[in-house]
Amino acid sequence: MKLYLTLFFCAFCFTITLNANCQSKPANKEIKFFLDCYRCDFDFVRQELEFVSFVRDPNLADVHILSSSSRTGSGGYKYFLNFIGMKQLDNQNLEYEYISEQSATSDEIRKGLLKLIKTGVLHYYSISGILEQIDIKLGTQENTVSNEIVEDPWKLWIFRIGSGFDFQKEESQNEFAYDIEMRIEKVTENWKTRIEADHEIFEENYIDDGERIVNQQKHTEALANYVKSLSPRWSAGLFGTFEAATYRNIKNSTQWSAGIEYNIFPWDVSNRKVFTFGYKAGFETYNYNEITIYDKISENLLYESIGMNLELVQPWGRVETRLEGRHYFHDFSINRLIFSSDISIRLNKSFSVYTEFFGQVIHDQLYLPKGDASLEDVLLKRRKLATTYELGGEIGLRFTFGSMYNNVVNERF
Repeated sequence: MKLYLTLFFCAFCFTITLNANCQSKPANKEIKFFLDCYRCDFDFVRQELEFVSFVRDPNLADVHILSSSSRTGSGGYKYFLNFIGMKQLDNQNLEYEYISEQSATSDEIRKGLLKLIKTGVLHYYSISGILEQIDIKLGTQENTVSNEIVEDPWKLWIFRIGSGFDFQKEESQNEFAYDIEMRIEKVTENWKTRIEADHEIFEENYIDDGERIVNQQKHTEALANYVKSLSPRWSAGLFGTFEAATYRNIKNSTQWSAGIEYNIFPWDVSNRKVFTFGYKAGFETYNYNEITIYDKISENLLYESIGMNLELVQPWGRVETRLEGRHYFHDFSINRLIFSSDISIRLNKSFSVYTEFFGQVIHDQLYLPKGDASLEDVLLKRRKLATTYELGGEIGLRFTFGSMYNNVVNERF
């Protein structure tokens, strides 16, 4: 009797241990991946990883690969690939980073992202017990030294200069445009400095019965920003701007301001979620080409603004929303409210909805020239017209159906 009880107890313990091991490790079966990464080039990934099962429906996937990116101080991008485990792989999450140089081509970027995808796939294959089904080859780039020390003679400063010219000519009309721009930037973990300048000239010429009608627009803008990281959530900045624009009757203007910003989320997760509140205050000086509707040829103004910015990158979609309001201190009725949004939401495995919208409530056009605009000014858009609002947007619905498992790539024709 004691022997039977002992054998029964041993069998019972073995069963409990076996069940515990099965629960802690996913079943040995095929793992399905959903790739949510535009810059990865889905066709390229499928060609390079023929042994990996990708699905078009995130609800069928065991792992959701979600991408996001942030611009680096050198002018390139830092890409984040978040591997989100689901079903039996729930809470088995990974995050990898890839930094592309400013001069990186699309092919170099997709190859860099492919390397991260391979790394993540191997991890899930390993914990799922199917790693033995594939071969792994490791190598290094030529002349790679593990303890190489990089010395930067530019001290993280980046300089960029560009210029362009285009033209079009017909028998009775012609146009040309010229643009030159410059950018200087330095970014570190604790602060960033950016200086930008841009000068544009655009001219149209129309000939009607020997009469020549000319529309010439000039725009010059320069800005300098200095932003300091105060804590994982707080930032402060100083901002300066110079502008000259014939379209808006501005001979020249300068703007100086200081601001503070708070992010509800720590900045080290800004690749996935940002929710900031910011405040700015400063002063502006204006010199106009023509006397304005307020009988001003120049003026100095004090202003303040408050804004909110929300950015979310999640498996269910993407949200980018911005709201900002500003006014002048000498007259609170002279103000502006700006709203913009870019939202894409996956409703289910087949439907997704997207919307883009921007709108402004405008009560601060102090620069408008006095007098009525001529018909030529209106048709050629030679001057900004009075308005109390601006609106624009797009909304749409996407529907996808068919096979969720087709991984075949065929690029013929």
